[in-house]
Amino acid sequence: MPQQIIKNKKYKGFIFDLDGTIADTKGDITNAMNLMRETYNLKKITENDVLKHINLGAINVIAGCLPENFRDTKTLEEALVIYSRFYSEHLVEKTYAYPGIGELLQNLHDNEFKICVLSNKQDKLTKAIVKTLFPGKYFTEVLGASEQFPHKPNPASTLYLAEKMRLSDNEIIFVGDSNVDMETAGNANMFAVGVSWGYRSRDILEQSGAKLIIDKPKDLLCFLQEQ
Repeated sequence: MPQQIIKNKKYKGFIFDLDGTIADTKGDITNAMNLMRETYNLKKITENDVLKHINLGAINVIAGCLPENFRDTKTLEEALVIYSRFYSEHLVEKTYAYPGIGELLQNLHDNEFKICVLSNKQDKLTKAIVKTLFPGKYFTEVLGASEQFPHKPNPASTLYLAEKMRLSDNEIIFVGDSNVDMETAGNANMFAVGVSWGYRSRDILEQSGAKLIIDKPKDLLCFLQEQ
């Protein structure tokens, strides 16, 4: 029995971003980035340094976290391999689910909402993190970055997930913490919900098209009750 019964279902499905939305992953990303930088004899950088470049996929994060003279194609491809190896080896050491997210997912699942996860993180790593942090069978599909689709904010992967859920775009709420997520929702004609606990500011979320900004996971359930 769901903790909170939601009767009126204007919306029937959810797509959640991963990093900064349902999980705080910045510690392990920064650790892997510094291990990669160490192989090039570069000094450590901070979580804030990494967060400046997060959201647009691993190769773009790496490019932003390396000096300009390391950004030729060959070096970036090599750095991506090194970073990915270190990240895979230390994937969920500092990473954790945000408080209240597990309960939110359980409640949505119990109320028979369809749920997906969509990230610009590599697909294999996205699936591994979600499986570790959320072992319950909540998700219709978990999708990370691959050659199958362009990165967010291109809506192709988002619309693919809508097909997987067998829902129309206006029946889906897209939940994320960044301008990339809000733009993705807009491009896919989905209702954009920003979370204030993530890696981007409330102003950025509003400016990039958030229709609603929530401060706690349970606020999403309150919003659903009002529909």
